[in-house]
Amino acid sequence: MLELYHAGLTTCSKKVRLCLAEKGLDYRSHFLDLRKFEHHGPEYLAINPNGVVPALVHDGEPVLESMLINEYLDTVFPTPPLRPTNPLELARMRLWTKLADNYGLAAVVPNTWAFYQPVIAKLSPQEYERMIARVPTDERREQWKKASDNSFTQDDHQKAVDAAKRIVSKIEAGIGEGPWLMGAAYTLADIDLLPYVDRIATYFPDILGPGSKTPRTEAWLERMRGRPAVKSTYAPSVDAPASVVPVAATASATA
Repeated sequence: MLELYHAGLTTCSKKVRLCLAEKGLDYRSHFLDLRKFEHHGPEYLAINPNGVVPALVHDGEPVLESMLINEYLDTVFPTPPLRPTNPLELARMRLWTKLADNYGLAAVVPNTWAFYQPVIAKLSPQEYERMIARVPTDERREQWKKASDNSFTQDDHQKAVDAAKRIVSKIEAGIGEGPWLMGAAYTLADIDLLPYVDRIATYFPDILGPGSKTPRTEAWLERMRGRPAVKSTYAPSVDAPASVVPVAATASATA
């Protein structure tokens, strides 16, 4: 049995949901409301001590980190295949997924975390301190603090711009004739990079958009957006779909 613990429109959650959709895999969906900090609750930390989404549970065993989850899914459920079988081509594909893993979050973090400012602003000082205390890692705790008072620095924003430019320039130079990043084969390279490129187009239209001189990347993005699995994965809602089970409800039912 596959179970996915995930959250709305987060880039890493979308990455794994897209892989599941492309493979046509059924799974039990556990939605975590990040605005209620459910990913820092004891129920979820027992599954993922890092307190980040997503997490896959397969027959009771957790698999963490979105890039690794997608590789796991393609290994255990190889149809349709989403990785080359040729070792050299596989290594080349992993350069793309490594690009997503190394620079994707860096490109979107300052703008994405602004989403939480209105939520944090409603907390009392005591509630805020309790929330911060539950964050399990120093790095994430620092990001929550920056989100709470909008203290992302100019350097933080410049790093996001640099990461976005790196991703787009690599795609623009490397996609070749396409239609996909690995040529004729649609792979995890496309799946892993899409959430970040889609958000870069929103946050940085001067880097990826009309007049940005990135026609190959724009064309790839439009082809990706046209895929049925992408359309279903990128439904425009940050709320839990009616079909998913909130993690707190699941924990209560199985306690």
